[in-house]
This record gives sequence, C-alpha cells and structure tokens, in this order.
Amino acid sequence: MLTISAPPGFEAEKTYVCTVLLSELLGVPWQLQFSPETKHYCIRLPNGRALTLADEFWGRLPEDELTPSPKWLPAGVSVLPTSFGQRPPENNNIIGVYGQPIFATTPNGLYCGLDLFASTFFMLTRWEEAVSPVRDAYGRFPASASLAYREGFLHRPVVNEYVHFLAQCLARLGYSLPEYRRHARLHLSCDVDHPRLWWSWADRWRTLAGSLWRRRNLGEASWWIRRHFFRGRDPFDVFDEWMERAERQNLTWHFNFLGERPKSADAYYSLQHPFVQRLLTRIAERGHVIGFHPSRQAHADARAFKRELDSLRRISPLPVTTGRQHYLCFSAPDTWQRWADAGMHWDSTLGYPEAEGFRCGICCDFPVFNFCTRQMLPLREKPLIAMDVTLAHYQGYTPEQALERLNTLWKTVQQYGGEFVLLWHNSSWNDYFWKDWHPVLDAYWGC
Repeated sequence: MLTISAPPGFEAEKTYVCTVLLSELLGVPWQLQFSPETKHYCIRLPNGRALTLADEFWGRLPEDELTPSPKWLPAGVSVLPTSFGQRPPENNNIIGVYGQPIFATTPNGLYCGLDLFASTFFMLTRWEEAVSPVRDAYGRFPASASLAYREGFLHRPVVNEYVHFLAQCLARLGYSLPEYRRHARLHLSCDVDHPRLWWSWADRWRTLAGSLWRRRNLGEASWWIRRHFFRGRDPFDVFDEWMERAERQNLTWHFNFLGERPKSADAYYSLQHPFVQRLLTRIAERGHVIGFHPSRQAHADARAFKRELDSLRRISPLPVTTGRQHYLCFSAPDTWQRWADAGMHWDSTLGYPEAEGFRCGICCDFPVFNFCTRQMLPLREKPLIAMDVTLAHYQGYTPEQALERLNTLWKTVQQYGGEFVLLWHNSSWNDYFWKDWHPVLDAYWGC
C-alpha cells in the first residue's frame, strides 16, 4: 500500500484526486494522511523510498476562499521534459497546469516540481469554466477560451499521461505495480434530435422546395427524388440498420431522446407518437440503450429538466439513467449536480462543439466532483471526444481529413486503454450534405 502525506487543508479535493489517479486509473491501494509538517505531497513506498510532488496550488490558496476566482487561473503551463514515461515518443514531456518544470533525484527518491494533484483537479472538475465569463451565443464555454486549447494540448489526455508518468516513477523507485490494464473500446452514441425527417407528405415537398428555391440546387433535389422521396422508410430512420451493424461487432448504441417540451422548441417530437414508441421498443428489445437528451431550455431550468426526464422515463421500456445535454450545454458544477440529484448514472456532455479532443484531459470515464459543495458526486462523466457536426461544420474538414483526425484520436485512446466516445446523429446519414461521409463512420464499425 502507498502512504501519501499531504499538507492539511482541502482534504476533500485531495482525496478526490487520489481516488481518480490511484484507485481509478492506477489500481493501487493507498491511504492519505494530512500533516502540518508536510509541505508537499509525499508518496511513500513500502520499501521506504518516496516520490514527492509539489503542492503549488492549494498550498497558496486560503481554504476559506471556496468560490473560484479568476486570480487563481494559470497564465500558462509548465512543460517538463522527461526521459521516460510518456507515449508516443514525440510527446516525451509532461504538461503541468500548476508548478515548475523540475524533476530531480533526492536522497530517498524522486522529486517532481509539477503539481499533478491540482493539475488533475483543474482538468477534471472544469473549474476554469466556472471562473471564466466567456460564453458563446448559446451560453456555452468555448474551446478557444480553455487553457488546453490556448496552450495547444487539447489533443492530449494529460490526466492519463500523469498516471503513466506516476507509474514509471513508482517503478523506478522499486514499487511493483499490480496488473491493471484497461482495454480500449468504442462508445457509439446518437442524440436523437429528429427521429424522422418527414412526418407527412407535406414535409417531403418542403424538402424539395428547400433544395430548389432556397438553395437553388437541382442536383440536391434530384438526389432526394432518386434516393428517398418515393420510398416508404424515412431517411432519418436508420436505427435498425445501425443496430444490426453494431451487433455484428458486439457494439452497443446509446440513443439519447429528448423529453416532452413545447412545440416551439428548436427540436420537437412527441414521445406519444406511435413511431417513437415503436422505436423505443425496438431499441430495448435489441439490447441497446435509451438515454436522456435534455433540451436547451432544460439546461438552465431545473423544473424543465425534471419534467422532460420524467416524461421519457414514463414511456421508456428501459430505465433511463444516462445521456447527454442538447447542444452540449454545460455549466460547472450545476449540470452535474442536477444529473446526480435525478439519479442518473453518467453523463456524456463534456466535449467541445467546435473542437474534437479531450475537454477534461482524460480519455476514460471518471467520477465527478462538485467544487462548490466540495463533494464527489454519485455520477460519472464519459467525456465526448468527437462528433459529426464538429468535424463537418465547425472544423470544416473533408471526410478524408475527418477520418484522419479520428484515427489519430483513436490511437491515443488505445495507448491509454480509454473509451473513444463518438457522437453521430441519425440525421447525419441519409442527407444530401452527408452523402459522402459514410466511410468516416463505416471505419469504426470494426473497431
């Protein structure tokens, strides 16, 4: 067992970090002790040697100052070159949010000047999002305002890198790590904003009218007529096809449905509609997952959140305990608290709409922490790594460029045995704009 000595203060926060780094990711037993004689984090091994990590954040922060403040935001990062511990080779460094780029041998072990505890806390809790006032037109914290984007490490799961670095340090000091290997996996998710494109023949004609008169695209209109206009199956009804293909690879789809809400909402369908009810039944019978997709209105309205969730739970043939926020609207830590209070098991909102990568600095699910109440919540986060709209619209990638980016991210997830959470809307398949994008998602049916 590892014994960790830490300076007193912020015990809940430090315990949370130890839980994630050591229990969740490294799989080693530990006990945490607080001592006023300790100035830094000292991880003592059974053989008497020790790994010391700098306390450069909480050691300077008054414990009665619980409200996040911009004055504690880091101006930049510290990059520590290392001769071991990082993969791939071109990233042979550690990016610390707090601390100094120092790594040295001590008489009884090793010393690292980066505050990996506070850096982990900073990335996982999205503390910076509560501090920064920057928001986009939808009230979301934009990727461009994040430290990871500004400092160029959004593509790196730095928390996983910290764990690998710690493992290498402990091994160098003679600690035999238990066999605790994670296997990378693909997580397929679909936010069902529009289960059908056409609810009537009038809707079909409106699609053609949009092609001919709004966009003046004769080729698009011809494509709709040839491919879908006279067919019985709706273009957005891809659910059976997707489930069948996933099942051949032993994969599970997670379909997140909106609840009942006003017809004036940006995306509306009734859960009472026979098509939706049959769809929910088919998903359940085939062993896939029905999740919750709170509307934009529900993001800031607790009563709307409960009303929408209750409406889905009443009609769903499966328990509804997972999902993702519509438009990826998220407020730290209020959104997590609302999900936890509703008895949800995990959320998968934490990806940036306009940039793929690792918003939380991690490529696997983790328990969340409310930094206002200073409590670890009974809720986990499965961070979203990439989605179709990010690749095609926000980033403007070609399908070939998008596939290259996804492959790079997937290789990174594989290196750390993480979970590649991919969001692909059912409306992003049988649509004129998306007709050349099938190979991108096709590439992941065999992961």
